[in-house]
Amino acid sequence: MPLYEFFCPQCQKKFEELCRTSQESVPCPQCAAESKKVLSAFRSRRSGSGEGGLASGGCGG
Repeated sequence: MPLYEFFCPQCQKKFEELCRTSQESVPCPQCAAESKKVLSAFRSRRSGSGEGGLASGGCGG
């Protein structure tokens, strides 16, 4: 199951949720208001290293 990032406009909380489908909204775990899917910062960045556009982390290897 893919992990998606959501933002709740009511309580201003950002959270991650495992979803079977690419749902555009889910209830906020804090206040139960409808939240909206946001683009994850990890998925939106690209490096210029020529390794398929994946940004390297601090995990070495």
